[in-house]
Amino acid sequence: MMNDLLGQIIGNCRIEALLGAGGMGQVFRARHVHLDRLQAIKVMHPHMASDPGFQARFRQEAQAVAALEHPHIVRIFNFDEQQGRYYIAMEYMPDGSLRTLLDRRMREGVKWPLTFGLDLIRQAAEALDFAHARGIVHRDIKPDNMLIERHAGPGGRSLYVLKLTDFGLARMVEGGGGITASGMTVGTPAYMSPEQCQGLPVDGRSDIYSLGIVLYEVVTGYLPFTVSRISEAVEKHVYAQPPSPRTVASDLPVAVEAIILRCLAKKPEERFATGAELAQALRRVMQAPAPLPPVPEGLVVWVIDAAGQVVQQVPLTEQGLTVGRRAGHQIVLDDPAVSRNHLTIEWSGRRVRVKDLGSRGGTLLDGAPMTPHESHAWEIGQRLEVGPFTLELAQHRDDQIGMTLAPGQDSLQVVAGQEVVIEVTLLNRGNSDDTLALAVEGWPASWIRMPEGPVRVAAGSQTVVRLALYVPVSPDARGGTYDVQVHACSTIQPQTGASVQASWSVAAPPSLSVQIMPEMARGRDQARYAVQLTNQGGAIAHIVLMAEDDHQALAYNFAQHELHLPPGETVETSLEVRSNRRIFGGAQTHRFKVIAAVLGVGTATAEATFVQTSLLPI
Repeated sequence: MMNDLLGQIIGNCRIEALLGAGGMGQVFRARHVHLDRLQAIKVMHPHMASDPGFQARFRQEAQAVAALEHPHIVRIFNFDEQQGRYYIAMEYMPDGSLRTLLDRRMREGVKWPLTFGLDLIRQAAEALDFAHARGIVHRDIKPDNMLIERHAGPGGRSLYVLKLTDFGLARMVEGGGGITASGMTVGTPAYMSPEQCQGLPVDGRSDIYSLGIVLYEVVTGYLPFTVSRISEAVEKHVYAQPPSPRTVASDLPVAVEAIILRCLAKKPEERFATGAELAQALRRVMQAPAPLPPVPEGLVVWVIDAAGQVVQQVPLTEQGLTVGRRAGHQIVLDDPAVSRNHLTIEWSGRRVRVKDLGSRGGTLLDGAPMTPHESHAWEIGQRLEVGPFTLELAQHRDDQIGMTLAPGQDSLQVVAGQEVVIEVTLLNRGNSDDTLALAVEGWPASWIRMPEGPVRVAAGSQTVVRLALYVPVSPDARGGTYDVQVHACSTIQPQTGASVQASWSVAAPPSLSVQIMPEMARGRDQARYAVQLTNQGGAIAHIVLMAEDDHQALAYNFAQHELHLPPGETVETSLEVRSNRRIFGGAQTHRFKVIAAVLGVGTATAEATFVQTSLLPI
């Protein structure tokens, strides 16, 4: 067993402790018996060492990687074979990996400074650029292979140096073309590039994609795709678009989002061409000055009571405002939950800041408690909760009727078969109640559900109205972009109203169903099935067929591996399933799955059973 290595000497290093284990081997902490230097020793699994092809690749790749001398690449001291064990002796990194830091961040709930995470990725990009220039592609970039070394910086601040490890390991186990001898794709599914998922040749831009996944995780705290199996990796990395990073981390600069999305482009030619190009883009973002907020004009503080009614509209001037229960404040909130002197609002002419004066009940800013006696920035649209009241910062408007769509809903995509709810906020700034009639132009009436009749909006109040958009899944529902206008018109004063413009696009993708016939077949070493595919969607389905079983016991041969299926049509292709012939024994049941991957959409699946009989049943 590999654990028996503890205390033994390998390559002049005495094994002291197990650091970790993976699919290719185990890593130990060891001490050089002559140099008294701590090193890390990776010992490859014995089943790999017995493969003659692996032995040749091991020496070739280890020799190439050992020549990589770079400040952000883990140094290789030695590699060899000892008593049938292939090992690599390398630099020891005592502070763990980027995965260690990410796990600690999640446990402690802390938020990293943006430049901290960007600089770690910048270091990795420079290391990749160095390796790629020498013809070496990593193929398994992930936080676990990004080791960390902590140094003491000025003022006791920690400085982190990142170093990439495990260059060449993926190539050592490959049987060529990115596929292992057992037919499995090399890599970690959550971080694999589209070309890796498909078993295509890769170059340095594949590593750029994987590093983009890590960058997404570092700055948002989440992976863009949650995958664990290769079939899921194909569906997500090859066909699905990642969620916009700014929808996950709203304070993320636009420039950082653009870098991430360029790294994650499906086509290699649309990514950063080199690690140096990516590192330079990250460096520019880190060195850019923080943008100044736009100068707000004509600000007003809305005071909204517990019933949602606007009870006060107080203009904000550079003299600022005070808020409290006692008389004399510009905003008086008469409720026991409000302190006598609760809050101050200051405006410098550019920034609005608020400060809780040590109130008894506290103040919430967008749901988060404010620290007493500490100044906080207050942006337009943000809400302060003071007792039962809500204060909202807004821009003053002279028009009586106002209307807004929820953020992001002036430009959105509606996917056929999925309902999208649009939130329209109607505001009556007048002194009397009103009823507003809603109308939508430029959008098919059968694709929208609206309120019945006009909507009543009280004076000085606002009401949220929900519209439901639904495009049916049908070959007749084709995709496209619609320029839409939403109107609200007063029924009391027809000349008064408001409008907003929107651009709503329809994605009417293929909608594929898969059926396997028969559902069960018997045979000694093979069986034939018919796979029927029907496209019920509104666009041509570009389909790639695959199959898998949990135990990898079967081989699959489709008569047609790739198909193009127009809307409303059905096609049938044959599938031959094979397994190694068995001489003796009872029947064995194999459950398998056919996966139809639709370009740009996702996958559809169906399952069937192959009952394998032996030549001489027992």
